[in-house]
Amino acid sequence: MLIKRIRQYLGIFSILLFWIAFSPVMTSMAGMTSAFARASTGSEPELNPTPKPIDIDIDIDNVTNFLNQPIAPLAQLVQSVKANQVSRFQAHETSVLQVQFSPDGNHLLTASSNGSVKLWDRLGQELVEFPHEDHIIWSANFSADGSQIITGAQDGVARLWDRSGQLLQEFTGHEDWVNTAIFSPNGDRILTASSDGTVRLWNLEGEQLLEIKHPDAVWTAAFSPDGEYIATGASDHLARLWDRQGKLLTELKGHRNWVRSIAFSPDGQYIATASSDRTAQLWDLEGKSIAQLAGHTGVVRAIRFSNDGKYIATASEDKTVRLWNLRGQQLARLDGHQDWAIGLGFSPNGRYLASAAADFTVRIWELNLGSNF
Repeated sequence: MLIKRIRQYLGIFSILLFWIAFSPVMTSMAGMTSAFARASTGSEPELNPTPKPIDIDIDIDNVTNFLNQPIAPLAQLVQSVKANQVSRFQAHETSVLQVQFSPDGNHLLTASSNGSVKLWDRLGQELVEFPHEDHIIWSANFSADGSQIITGAQDGVARLWDRSGQLLQEFTGHEDWVNTAIFSPNGDRILTASSDGTVRLWNLEGEQLLEIKHPDAVWTAAFSPDGEYIATGASDHLARLWDRQGKLLTELKGHRNWVRSIAFSPDGQYIATASSDRTAQLWDLEGKSIAQLAGHTGVVRAIRFSNDGKYIATASEDKTVRLWNLRGQQLARLDGHQDWAIGLGFSPNGRYLASAAADFTVRIWELNLGSNF
């Protein structure tokens, strides 16, 4: 596909070069024909007509930029996705802020605005409730092996739990809400992002190892798949890429409001961001915007790559969940929630997508990919 596309561009350039080279000759021939025509009607023939130059303005920079646009692998150019709701259950008595499948795909984890975190089976049967005080739980995530859970709360504390609901460790030090709390890919570190303007790295014993300061509240953070990089999104409209030691590598500039959610592609080559400006964007690691995902009419609260990296899911305050390919083309719109759609989670096999909303519910959607381009 890539070779075919390059050949097409070379063909276009060949035609342009032919036109540039031979247009004076063609113009001269046209002038001679006109002169003979005038002679045949008795008018004064034009001797040695001067060809009129043709201005061809080629913006080489634009052409180069077009050719240099990253081309997604064939497998990633998804044309359509069909989504059917297969399950729905009320998860909490208030807004459901996050939902995630367990690594084995057999359980769901939800967090809510009334201080409740729950573990469910796939049928929507509650198994465990993790005791919190009455604080908004902004974040709840499984470890890579599914044996532990980390939560982040409005009280500025992240908490580590086992699957039975036993509290193992508290991570204290933030001076404001903990908006994100996640495990490193290998499970030996915890990353937290806070409205106090910091992102912090911890070991499992609660010892702070690193602090990354931001000029404003940090809403979201993510590890790269290899654990070597950290991406953050903040209230200053910027996303940022850092190395594991806290060195700033690049800033992702383009959003016009808070960056609410951030995710790495499974291959670690792209970053996706969701914003209060009602858009999502896809970036390369150098901070170049690859595609804008425009169509939501409300704040975009969550963004996730499918597990195979073929497409992206977003959830918005416009009550919809939408699916997009890596060129920013909308593939599907999932309607059903009666209030803000806030959280998203793909099943490990990529066949299902869970969405969480302010209507107190979790919905499970079965996904079927259409043909590729």
